[in-house]
Amino acid sequence: MRRTTICRFERAALLALVAGLLGGRLAPALAAQDTTQARPDTTRPAPDTTQGAPAPAPLGQVPATHVVSTGETLWSIAQLYYSDPLLWPEIYRLNTSLIDDPHWIYPGEELSLSGPLGVAQVPETPTSPSGDTVHAVATDTVVATPDTTQLLDTAQVVEAPPPPGESPAGYQTIFDRRRTATQEVTDVLRAYANQPYRPLRRSEFYSAGFLTEQEDLPYGQVLGNTAIPAIPRLTEHTTATTFDQISIQPPKHASYHVGDSILIVRVGRDIAGWGDVIVPTGVARVTELQRRQVLAQVIMQFGQVRDGNLALPLEPFKDPGSVRPTTVSSGLEGVVIAERDLHVLVGPQQIVFVNRGRADGVTAGDVFEVFRPATGMPGSASEQSEVILHIVHTRAHSASGLVVNIGHPNLVPGMPVRLIRKMPS
Repeated sequence: MRRTTICRFERAALLALVAGLLGGRLAPALAAQDTTQARPDTTRPAPDTTQGAPAPAPLGQVPATHVVSTGETLWSIAQLYYSDPLLWPEIYRLNTSLIDDPHWIYPGEELSLSGPLGVAQVPETPTSPSGDTVHAVATDTVVATPDTTQLLDTAQVVEAPPPPGESPAGYQTIFDRRRTATQEVTDVLRAYANQPYRPLRRSEFYSAGFLTEQEDLPYGQVLGNTAIPAIPRLTEHTTATTFDQISIQPPKHASYHVGDSILIVRVGRDIAGWGDVIVPTGVARVTELQRRQVLAQVIMQFGQVRDGNLALPLEPFKDPGSVRPTTVSSGLEGVVIAERDLHVLVGPQQIVFVNRGRADGVTAGDVFEVFRPATGMPGSASEQSEVILHIVHTRAHSASGLVVNIGHPNLVPGMPVRLIRKMPS
């Protein structure tokens, strides 16, 4: 039983070997060729290696085209015409419309060997009487064995083309634009040191608030947010945020128009002799007119915009540009009226009202100093600067100052103030 099994196995292996040989002989003659590997052509008889290999094309006289023969590769064609098989990518570049994959070319294809740019050619060199020992004889690396009896004269090796010229002046690549740590720190410090000065910003002007100075203002009334809440509210009051739509009831004997800007405010406490404190909560722009109300979109928000707030026509903002106030000596003096919001301790960005306004020549951008005067008593402290105020809004007889610097937080009404920097007229 064991002998029969071995004989059957040997017979099956023999049949498989014969079938493989027959399959190789019957392969089509135009099969694709791997141009990256130089393999012998089994469809042609081996050439006589005792005879000289075919001579390459004359130097500088490369034909315009070449028809691919069986067994040829881009490697062998570059060796044949350019005397350098490593130039095969140039042939592929000139024939990208014909060759899909440089690893495979097919017999009968007509390849272009010259283009607009061409390839570097080996310069002509004189040959010695005994034979050409400078140029290696081109051989077909597919069907013939290279002639190893001829040696390449390394003294006459063609030099590589010179590197491209330097980049134009003023242009740097991403590899040239490298900065040291010192340069990076310098750039950061320059950005902080050279920030443009803005004596007054639009948001500071509108959010500052002011005193009514006993004046009757044309108040409208905010009716509420027009959007239906997704979650049921526990109160009847509504609030709005930026880009929400609110409804506003115009004041009597007045009307709004589409595009008008409205200041949304709440009225704070009353200050004797100065009227009510007006605290802005946002800015809205009218988008639609209805019979008894107008619809407006909230475009700026400084606080809680809700129903019950009041609406005032928006005062135009005059941008002072980037001018800086100049230092003055013995400037205009006044007193602190009150803080806009009641706080135990004063802090930066709070608003303080002073009793000097446009009638006294005060303009937005001026700087006042709240100081504690010297008592003149022996052993007492001299004059001390307490708070620095930057004027951001003015009325006829009062002004709103933004706290920008604090020497001592003990700020109380009646403390003296003095103009220390004045905006140019």
